[in-house]
Amino acid sequence: MIRSVPAIVVILLSTFVASAQDLHFSQWFNSPLSTNPANTGFIPQADYRLGANYRNQWSTIMSIPYKTMSVWGDVQLLRDRIESGWLGVGGMLLRDVAGAGSLTSTKLYGSLAYHQMIGEAHLLSAGFNAGWVNKRINSADLKFPDQFDGRFFSKDIPTSVVLDNPNINYFDVQFGLNYAYFPTENLYVNGGISVQHLNRARESFFDPGNGEDNRVPMRYTAFANASYKLNDEVIINPMAYYTRQTNSSEIVGGGN
Repeated sequence: MIRSVPAIVVILLSTFVASAQDLHFSQWFNSPLSTNPANTGFIPQADYRLGANYRNQWSTIMSIPYKTMSVWGDVQLLRDRIESGWLGVGGMLLRDVAGAGSLTSTKLYGSLAYHQMIGEAHLLSAGFNAGWVNKRINSADLKFPDQFDGRFFSKDIPTSVVLDNPNINYFDVQFGLNYAYFPTENLYVNGGISVQHLNRARESFFDPGNGEDNRVPMRYTAFANASYKLNDEVIINPMAYYTRQTNSSEIVGGGN
């Protein structure tokens, strides 16, 4: 019987906040399609897989905690029709609820990748996903500086802040490349790079014209992992992950 014992170390060089906020999970290996679309259909020990993630933040200090959820799945296709290669097809749904203003994000993507063996030990993969993003905010639950009466914030004081577009939608595209090496039956090494928000869609609750760049900044991600089977009961899986978006970055290292 093989047991999994996870060990994860997270180093936050700076958190993903404000305009750089992107939905992400520190256990990135449990969200392969959002980590890199080239992971779609890269399933060494199965033909398909399904997964779900749930993250709850600040529940001990906030009345309304931050919540991030996702469901995803992918499958291998055409393995018997493409010589030494196959297609991966998948999809994912992500939802995030943040703060008292009920800022919600919903993302729905379809994902496609192609995998090609080169010789008997090398695999190259390329993939992309594309989809729809919705963000909305309930400004009635927000407090603004001009609603401060000198002692407290009051909803009865009108505010000059007007959200022109409290419900926005846009199209989003990601692309990724992967490489895997299988030197023996007991070892494989895998790594990849990806770029998210290639089309840099405009994302703002305000009308354009203020001179600010409201396009979604690109996000760059790299990862590496390996699997080494010591015996029938022990498999070692070291892994590392790095992502950067504008001035925010995150490093995760660990293993199973």
